Amino acid sequence: MWRLILATVFSFFPRRWRMAMPGEDRIPWERGATISGILQSLLAIEALILWYSLSVKTWVSNGVDSALRGGAEVPEQAIGFAGLAFWALHPLTWVLAYFAAEGMARILGAAFTGHVMGMLPLYLADWIYGKLTHRPPEGDARYSPGMRAYADSFVTALKDEWHSRRLPQAEDEVTRLQRAGEAYLEIHSCRQKKEWTPPRIVRVEEAYYRLEETRRASPPRPYVYRLRKLEAGVPGRNVIVYEVPPGFMNQN
Repeated sequence: MWRLILATVFSFFPRRWRMAMPGEDRIPWERGATISGILQSLLAIEALILWYSLSVKTWVSNGVDSALRGGAEVPEQAIGFAGLAFWALHPLTWVLAYFAAEGMARILGAAFTGHVMGMLPLYLADWIYGKLTHRPPEGDARYSPGMRAYADSFVTALKDEWHSRRLPQAEDEVTRLQRAGEAYLEIHSCRQKKEWTPPRIVRVEEAYYRLEETRRASPPRPYVYRLRKLEAGVPGRNVIVYEVPPGFMNQN
């Protein structure tokens, strides 16, 4: 339960901050991000309703009082429409609407693609800090991607999930390869392995491999992962444990 609470709270933060947490690989980030996205959207919508109630009623009341004092005959509907227009154009309305929309995007990303998105203000704070401290721009664990790359990554994840759900479920096909004295595994999967990003370490049975390459192929297993066998084991909390489906290991 406490892991889900941690995931809900810290899923608001940029990925670089989340990856620095101890035991982050055991935290259910997708579920936490879904819950935090729901909370963000609900709170933003509630704030919008409250802001609408306070602002429009106040502006309409002030407009009616002003018209009566001036002796003008202005229909209350016109004053109400003007108050609604001012509310819609007010910067606070746009800010609250953005947070509501961002929360919905975070729900979609986490629930349907496993893409955990932090909040934009915190991302910007991390980006500014990186610029001020001249942080090197290499490695996801040390630097956040640019806004365009962030958006492209999210859109690509949505497309991948949509195409993956249209493919029939099938076991992974694993092939052992020998190239220039090096041992490799090539895994063909019908579903994208979201945490498998080079150069992650993967343990297969008792051997350790480094993920060297990911690419696309034709259905029904369009996701291909090539791993190079390591001479020595590298146990650690960030190692991915992979179980080969029985009967799906080939030799090449």
